[in-house]
Amino acid sequence: MLGIPTHLAPQVNAWSLVRAFHGAAIASLVLVAALLVAEHAADPAVHTGPALLALVPMVTMMVVHARFATWRSAAAFLLAGGGCSVWFGAVVERELGHIPDLATSLVSLVTIPLILVGGAGVRPSRVIAWSALGFLVGRCGTLVGTMSVGGDYRIAVLAWVALLLVIGIVGIGARVTSRLRRVQSELLRSAREEHVSAYRQGAELEAAAILHDTVLNHLNAIALAPAGPIDAHLARTVEDDFSMLVGREWLSAHPGRSATAGEPGATERNDAERNDLERIVEECRGAGLSVDVTGDVDTTNRLEPGILTALSRAVAQCLTNVRKHAGTDHAEVSVFEDGRMCTVMVIDDGKGFDERETGADRLGLKNSVRQRIDRVGGEVQIWSSPGSGTSVMMSVPMHAADSGSEGGLVESTP
Repeated sequence: MLGIPTHLAPQVNAWSLVRAFHGAAIASLVLVAALLVAEHAADPAVHTGPALLALVPMVTMMVVHARFATWRSAAAFLLAGGGCSVWFGAVVERELGHIPDLATSLVSLVTIPLILVGGAGVRPSRVIAWSALGFLVGRCGTLVGTMSVGGDYRIAVLAWVALLLVIGIVGIGARVTSRLRRVQSELLRSAREEHVSAYRQGAELEAAAILHDTVLNHLNAIALAPAGPIDAHLARTVEDDFSMLVGREWLSAHPGRSATAGEPGATERNDAERNDLERIVEECRGAGLSVDVTGDVDTTNRLEPGILTALSRAVAQCLTNVRKHAGTDHAEVSVFEDGRMCTVMVIDDGKGFDERETGADRLGLKNSVRQRIDRVGGEVQIWSSPGSGTSVMMSVPMHAADSGSEGGLVESTP
């Protein structure tokens, strides 16, 4: 029941209960028919055929009520059942009155369907009221039929047990549903808080990665630059990144949040994101790094905006690492896909490194590459050793639904 939405729980529970009651009612009538047939087979002088015929209208109206499930069909079923009860009680008393226990059981069993089937509804009080009315109709009908042929009053124990069971089941079910509704609201609130916390954590990690990619890298570049005026390309890059940080562009492109149709600037933002990878390569070339691009670069244009942003920023960090640490001015970017995953490899023939010996304060690969790709459901593999260059392979899902990860959270609508 915890998995049922709160507003649907009463309807689902009531429907399940009604189906169970209908099954029990059918079983009761089948048992009545079996007892009548068995008694006739044991004593052919006992004519139970009229009693079996009395069940036919009741079964017919039961089917009609199960089909429409309205108060009118319930009332029609009770009317038909009351008439059949009179007929059934008279036949049973006349033919089987000499077997008191059997006669009592039969009139009880024929009353049970009226108790179980009459009260189809969502509100527990209404179900109980209809069941009590069905009990009264069935008992009055069988008593009238019994006494019309000179029979005695019999206590219908099974009918009383059925009525008490209905009251108990419906009452307990109502209390359980009410309690679970309160519990479910708490669970939904907790799930939302966890969702918001996870999204906030993702945004904070992305902010830390962008801070490393922009401010820290720029400060390092300025510190290493020769004396004199700052390089024009570096100045333009610093200015562009500063504009992004001051505004909200970095947050709107956070992998956990996708631009939606109708959102202001969504079209322009998506178009800009789709050129990110090519722009990054051109910027690195402008900074003096020779970059060869192989494979189907257009594959990245089919990525969702948040995934493309994460991949492009990770590639940018890999190329930055080549410029700063690899001791080479040449790198290769290779793009390919298999229909489900898009993979980009950044390869250089530099001096390489041992990732296990990388200091804890070196956040480039950890924050800007590995964690960024992880947050969109991708994976990163690095092959490198001193003196043999470095290869970084980043694979991301073509669509967010293929990630199988909870890292790419979607921001809730306020």
